[in-house]
Amino acid sequence: MHVILTHENADFDAIASLLGAHKLYPEALPILPDRINTNANAFISLYRSALPFITRSQWRRRKIEQVTLVDTQRSPSLKGTSAETRTHIIDHHPLTIEMQPDDRFEGDVTGANVTLLVEQIAGREILLSTLEATLLALGLYEDTGSFTYGRTTARDFQAGAWLVKHGADLDVVRRFLDVPLSDEQHALYELLMRNVEHRSVAGYTVAIATASVDSYISEISRVAHRISNTLEPAALFLLVATPKGIHLICRSSTDDIDVSEIAKSFHGGGHKRAAAATIGDGNLADLTASLWEMIQRVAQPAVRVSQLMSHGVQTVNAQSHVREVVQQLRRIGHEGYPVVENGQLVGLLTRRDADRASEHGLGDLRVRDIMQTGTTALTPDDSIYQLEQTMLQSGWGQIPVIGSNQRLIGIVTRTDLIKHWAQTHPPHAEVIPRVDEALVQRVLGENAAQVIRAVGELAQDRGQEVYMVGGCVRDLLLHRRNLDIDFVVEGDAVRFAEAISAALGGSTSSFRPFGTAKWFPDETTHDRLGLKYNGTPEHIDFASARNEFYEHPTALPTVYSGSIKLDLQRRDFTINALAVQISPSFGRILDYYGGLRDLELKHLRVLHSLSFIDDPTRIVRAVRFEQRLQFEIEPRTADLIPTALPMLGRITGERVRNELNLLLHEPQPEGGLLSLAKRGALSAIHPALRFDEKAADLFRRARATDAPNGLSIAFPDMYWHLLALSMTPEEAESMCERLRVPRPMQVSLPQTARLNDDLRRLIDENALPSAITRVLETCEVDALLAHYIRAEDDSPEREMIARFLADWRHVKPITDGHRLKAMGLEPGPCFKEILDRLRTARLDDTIKTDEDEMLLLQSLLGDGICDDDV
Repeated sequence: MHVILTHENADFDAIASLLGAHKLYPEALPILPDRINTNANAFISLYRSALPFITRSQWRRRKIEQVTLVDTQRSPSLKGTSAETRTHIIDHHPLTIEMQPDDRFEGDVTGANVTLLVEQIAGREILLSTLEATLLALGLYEDTGSFTYGRTTARDFQAGAWLVKHGADLDVVRRFLDVPLSDEQHALYELLMRNVEHRSVAGYTVAIATASVDSYISEISRVAHRISNTLEPAALFLLVATPKGIHLICRSSTDDIDVSEIAKSFHGGGHKRAAAATIGDGNLADLTASLWEMIQRVAQPAVRVSQLMSHGVQTVNAQSHVREVVQQLRRIGHEGYPVVENGQLVGLLTRRDADRASEHGLGDLRVRDIMQTGTTALTPDDSIYQLEQTMLQSGWGQIPVIGSNQRLIGIVTRTDLIKHWAQTHPPHAEVIPRVDEALVQRVLGENAAQVIRAVGELAQDRGQEVYMVGGCVRDLLLHRRNLDIDFVVEGDAVRFAEAISAALGGSTSSFRPFGTAKWFPDETTHDRLGLKYNGTPEHIDFASARNEFYEHPTALPTVYSGSIKLDLQRRDFTINALAVQISPSFGRILDYYGGLRDLELKHLRVLHSLSFIDDPTRIVRAVRFEQRLQFEIEPRTADLIPTALPMLGRITGERVRNELNLLLHEPQPEGGLLSLAKRGALSAIHPALRFDEKAADLFRRARATDAPNGLSIAFPDMYWHLLALSMTPEEAESMCERLRVPRPMQVSLPQTARLNDDLRRLIDENALPSAITRVLETCEVDALLAHYIRAEDDSPEREMIARFLADWRHVKPITDGHRLKAMGLEPGPCFKEILDRLRTARLDDTIKTDEDEMLLLQSLLGDGICDDDV
């Protein structure tokens, strides 16, 4: 009898290897282990009838002549084996056990064990069903991290291509690999994240996390994978105490920290990048200390900056004018230059920023005004890992190198690092952050998730790369619901949106000069996708990947086609320059500019030093996001604002007003206005825009105020009227003209300002209702409500506005022009005089009844009020 076995806690690579070996040896019986990872077990349960596996409980003892071991070198116990049983090992790790004379080892170092088997299947031209090819692909994709792990080889890629060509269903692969953590695993994840310690070892960031749990938790390796993706250390070690012992899980992204050596010290095993051990018992604190000592011994020193750097460095002075240094920079030809002041490093000037400042006519600015500020530097003894992290965190492509005396001695560049990578072919690859569909559904809701999935599937069918971008990605990662969904298409977005409408229903509108389109789902969309009628985005925006160039400061951009990277580069802040790929695969996060780190730090950061010069409305936007997200405008970005303030006066009124309106739509806009006022931005927009704590209290009071007589207070228009309370009529008119406010507010805002004096005069004169009404009825309701909101509860000002709105403005005499004509009077100026006198009497309560009004009318006529009209 010939059987095929693999290790316990089997993953997809192990299960797929069982199948692969069975395809090579059809007479052999593949026996499943007792413990199988959840996602692999779910696949087996779903397709069990079409797979050749049996369980250990179904095995009936027979004499076993040969055991083929796959993805392991240690044979699990099985009834029927004996000393005469031959062993054939197929494993992608180096041989570590002593072989018997009749045993055979067949293996090589590859990213996945299944690669070795697929190569033989392909070589023998063995036919596979779609299900078999898909299971083999699952093993390959899982064990190579979808070809992103450092141990992945070219042979793995070739095996993957062969499987896809022969029917592997990648949608099924994605579905079974993107499995969310179970409740128990998620609880363990949270516990470990609260008990994690970071240290720098040999220039690498290493993390150890510990936890104690009351019950056994399966597949702790999946938790390790999630933590590794979250923290991105060079190496991660988990110590989890359970009733069955203490489990050690080790992961590394570099061969310089060989975790298999560390696991062996605890009687475990694995390979350089992934290993594990089970420790009988012990104290977590003592084990942690021992683990740190072992890591210190095993970790190998990385390549040093001194091996890559260039000695001697060209610098520029912080106080130099831009026009003075541009020619020098172009002549030398480097991309970045350290900026010094009084002999000390104060920042970095890129040639790109210098050129753009020059093109915008800003040659009189100092280098300090446009440089990337900071004292980021390395020493010759720092590791390449520290260089990589420094470049990622700072965004600098040129890092100054300082000596022991803190003086500049050289520079190391991104080009130096790329050359190093090319020469050494580093074995580890970056762990790519991802978004899973479960997160999308949890945050955006089932309908939005289904729509996004449908867009992605259509894009895959059409072979187009499509990305979800902008604020919806930012908010998704912050777990904030935002159904303002934007997609960038590498290709013709208008045509793609039309294809979406044809396939899923709904309508589109487009603007071809910018390559943009909107898709409006409708009832047909709901029917075809089986959506509920709540929670569907009203529209979805599509745009072709594009780049922008500002011909001069504050101009609208010139748009031209580009890649997704260039499209993200044109955006305002790093947190808005994130994208999630939805086709050809789903979930990969693109973060070229450090947005994920800024989300973690709660920082708002522009992408380059001239961002506010290019578009000054970004100053208002920065403050809006600062308040909405409770983030902080990071120091260098804040330093760039004063230089750009004069540009706010040059931008069109509509653009800056629209940005202010977005701020005023926020639930509590006063925080943003206070920040703008403090930074000098409000007065730069218009000198009449003033805002302080007293005005902020007025905004809060407005939201808590019930308008009289059943009227409603409309926001954000009311905020504009509250701002006008601190203006003169002339200032309000000037502001309206500058900001091109809509015509109704061109009338009501100056009225609001004018009422300051009018109301004061009416109160001082102890005016009668008729006099008050003559003034107030010339004003728009919003102007009156602004003063009502500001007035104290029992003040004469509030009382007169409330009485006017509730009663006085509705008072009219029963007499009208028709009655006067019926009395034989000829129409003329006296009609208005009569009606005004009658209404005044009604308002001032000198007449109370209709009979009183008729008597007053007769008296007026008797006094000859109309004699002058004859």
